[in-house]
Amino acid sequence: MLVVMLLFSFSVSLNAQTNDHSKDEYKLIIFSELCYDQFFGNAEVSSDCISDTISRTISILMVAFAIMNQLPQIHKIWKSQSIQGISFNAYYTELYLLSFITAYNLYKQTKFILYGENAIVGLEYSIVLSLFIFYDKNLNFHQWLFKAVFFILINTPLYIGLGPQWIFDMTIYINMSLLFMARFLQIRLNCQNRNTGQLSLLTQLQNSAGSIARLFTLFNDNADFSYMIYVLEDNIMGSILLMQIIKTWRAERTKNQKNHDISEQSTCEDIKYDQI
Repeated sequence: MLVVMLLFSFSVSLNAQTNDHSKDEYKLIIFSELCYDQFFGNAEVSSDCISDTISRTISILMVAFAIMNQLPQIHKIWKSQSIQGISFNAYYTELYLLSFITAYNLYKQTKFILYGENAIVGLEYSIVLSLFIFYDKNLNFHQWLFKAVFFILINTPLYIGLGPQWIFDMTIYINMSLLFMARFLQIRLNCQNRNTGQLSLLTQLQNSAGSIARLFTLFNDNADFSYMIYVLEDNIMGSILLMQIIKTWRAERTKNQKNHDISEQSTCEDIKYDQI
């Protein structure tokens, strides 16, 4: 999975040069020619220029900092040597989603800065899934390899142009279903365990912040309506996960505080007994 996502990322970087038609029209990366003249000239700055510049800046930052998305989660798994509470199927399903949404945007010739973070985060998801080989006793290498090969067979036609057109037309709706399924699997596991295990609060905070920011950029750029609905769904499901993680964090903090108070009380009683 990691290898195929690397190949897909290389394909995305090549296609991005032709898909982002506005590349040559921008100065200092974030300013269109018109807005550049308004910001640095004597002309009055219009609200459209302010909105466009903010939107493009957010999009570029999202792509640039996407590499930070899963690092807290990877670090937490590595440090704890455990994947307890993390659903393999949820991550595996969402990896399909990240790959499909990239293929969909390449097909629609969307600006690279509006979807580029998906390919980067997909690489990080592949790393998380690879960690399951070492820390999940219920998943053997042959099972993992079968899932990896199946992933490659399903995704490769979309990137080399062999997939039928109706697949691309239906991709965004498939992604909506995959997003719901992936998040539902993790939310259900959290409910069953009554905690979120090794899920990273920082990673989920980044996901939620990124989803909100991406929704703003899509509205500003008049992106495909179906893609807007997909991002809105991402916001809703991500918010549920975030609330679950915060609830678990607060419960563990309260439990640790109670244990600390009991420990201090026992120590004080021991001292009093010894003095008697």
